[in-house]
Amino acid sequence: MSVASRTGWLWLTALVGAGIAVGDIATGPATSLIGLLLVCPLLASTQDGWRVTAIVSGAATLLAVVISLVERALGQGDTQVRLLMLVVAGAYGTWFAHRSAGLQQQLEKVAAAAQRAIIRPTDFRIGGLEVSARYHSAAAQAHIGGDLYAFANTPMGLRLLIGDVRGKGLAPVHLSAAAIGHFRDAAYTQPDLLDVVRELESRLACDLGPEDFVTAVIAEVDPHHVRLVNCGHHAPLHLPDTGTPTLLAPPAPTTPIGLAPEPTVQEVPLAAGDRLLFYTDGLAEARDRTGCMPDLQLIGRLCTGARLDGALDTVMAALNHHTRHSAAGDDIALILLEPVHDLARNPSLPQDASGPRQEPTAGDSDAPWAVGP
Repeated sequence: MSVASRTGWLWLTALVGAGIAVGDIATGPATSLIGLLLVCPLLASTQDGWRVTAIVSGAATLLAVVISLVERALGQGDTQVRLLMLVVAGAYGTWFAHRSAGLQQQLEKVAAAAQRAIIRPTDFRIGGLEVSARYHSAAAQAHIGGDLYAFANTPMGLRLLIGDVRGKGLAPVHLSAAAIGHFRDAAYTQPDLLDVVRELESRLACDLGPEDFVTAVIAEVDPHHVRLVNCGHHAPLHLPDTGTPTLLAPPAPTTPIGLAPEPTVQEVPLAAGDRLLFYTDGLAEARDRTGCMPDLQLIGRLCTGARLDGALDTVMAALNHHTRHSAAGDDIALILLEPVHDLARNPSLPQDASGPRQEPTAGDSDAPWAVGP
């Protein structure tokens, strides 16, 4: 739950308590409503942490005591019973909030571990291509998203998938794993990229709910060409060795996987020194405190470093700097690849050789890469 939502809920709890207090005083000593104040800690426990719930419980009890003193009813037996009920309700609400927070943290840790097992940062070289990929989880904001990527070294060339499952929580983790598994099966068995999409659509039908979908780009890359299909996902960024970065937007937009997409195949030639950047909306739609999003053209310039892994680390550091004063709440998946025509100059790296990498920090970078919302 966002900070604004928690604040609104806390104000609602305060208004309920104030309404009960005003009603009790208005009806006079003959009618006591202080027992209804137990609603306050119970409301707080459903949305706020245990510390806030404890504060609300103490405030509600103190308010009940003040009302009893005003009405000169503190020494009456029924008033003391109501106060005792209020204390018990506050203690229960605080315990419930603490227990719920603990369970939520455990679920988030399990989901984050599962996500890291499914998708981990990697660097490798294969088939005349050098590839680097990064995944950054938004677990620090208590959200586990459904960003995903996968690779398959097939007879047709290196095939890759990058996508984003709709929604947050544990369900996208399951759908990410299912999409990756189905993609790898289809990538090896289907000769045409459109058939890969159809196979994914068919196999995911049993896993997707009525409102679920997966935006995705599926690409087939060799050192001289890239062929890709785009199903409702952000267009990859082509970074030529000489020239202006270009978004590889599809000829016509189509729906995501799960919503009967009808994509077309794009083919783009690659030259020595060209690079391709695939990304999810965690990068494209990241906002700073003023609501500005990154400029993809400037992001492209950050991807021109001597090494792919260093270029992606630079992008991640700049993104952390860009969003450091805002509530970043989405995962980020990045793939950067480049044809390697001179293998003698660049010794081969085994697949997944680098393993997980430490997340970079923003440092003092002040890259002016933001554009208006």
